[in-house]
Amino acid sequence: MLHPFINQSKITNDVDRLVKNLLFNNLSSKHFQDQLNELYRPFMYMHYSNYSLNYSQSINALMDSSIMFIGAEHPCNVIWEYDMTQNLITELLKYKDKISTERYNWLYQEKRNKESLDLYFKNLIERRSRVLVIFIELKYLKDQRHNVNIHSFHNHMKKLRKLISKRNSCFKHLTGYAWALEQGYKNGGFHCHLVLTYDNSKKYSDWLIAKTIGEKWQEITEGVGTYHSSHDSETKRNFEMKGKLGVGRIRRDNPQEVENAFTVARYLTKTDKYDQKLKVWLPKMQTFGHGEFKEE
Repeated sequence: MLHPFINQSKITNDVDRLVKNLLFNNLSSKHFQDQLNELYRPFMYMHYSNYSLNYSQSINALMDSSIMFIGAEHPCNVIWEYDMTQNLITELLKYKDKISTERYNWLYQEKRNKESLDLYFKNLIERRSRVLVIFIELKYLKDQRHNVNIHSFHNHMKKLRKLISKRNSCFKHLTGYAWALEQGYKNGGFHCHLVLTYDNSKKYSDWLIAKTIGEKWQEITEGVGTYHSSHDSETKRNFEMKGKLGVGRIRRDNPQEVENAFTVARYLTKTDKYDQKLKVWLPKMQTFGHGEFKEE
């Protein structure tokens, strides 16, 4: 658990956004200075509490640059006055290309993830005449996000993936799955998007499966987790009226249903969600994955 007043997801989001707004969105030096003095102490407190974390390039840039000016000074004693802030800004400008490269690398990886997911999902759909598609977002209660750090999120996901891989509990008749980890840009916190396919011959209710998975997540997280699904009848009816329903029963011989299901799955690899990538993660931590297709 972090210091009770520090929300790791929010503080890393805010620092990441601060640096990017300065370098790419013409944030004024005065606004940068004000926000820096607000964020620097809690962020460095969090950082010094755990040195094993990896950060986005924008956060690394701020840490590396600030050390040049404060040295061994404890963050609690640091006040970013005008001259020191101007020097920091000058130093941060040197990292602009490195931060841009990180974005290009992410886009390239997302495109590769999409290609891999498309092939996997295509095999899942073509294997059976009908398949049940589940799409659910696993996240944390707003008033509990300060109690969730990247370590606890990682541990919760490990427990979930273990259940999935062993086909235990609500995953007994699972035929395929894919997941992606994200970090809400403002106050969304750490969350996971999960797409699953089930054997439709078992006549399961997709709403009930989604509900059961959500409740399993709440159990795994010991009550701090929550979930969102689009499997209630009203939401599905609205999508169906627009010709965009891609969850629930999907028939292989219905091209529109299949295309809609692909759209749902591809949400995990959309390239317009760069702001929702993890800004803090553990070494060697995976942020995307899917099952392996096996011929029956």
